[in-house]
Amino acid sequence: MITVDIDDATELYATGTRILNEELGPEGARAFLSLSLGGRGDWTKEKYNQPDMTEAELNEFVERAKAETVD
Repeated sequence: MITVDIDDATELYATGTRILNEELGPEGARAFLSLSLGGRGDWTKEKYNQPDMTEAELNEFVERAKAETVD
């Protein structure tokens, strides 16, 4: 079991992103995040046009999606 400080948003997102990426792979993590963050875009079309995300790119994606959700 992984221990994470849930009051530290940066640590929580970094750990969650790493686990998603490791367990689901980049495409699975991206699909999961799209579902959990409101499902913006057309995943069916977009997944074939994008290369696998690096962990840094996935973190960026999460931060952008999080900012859009807050607005």
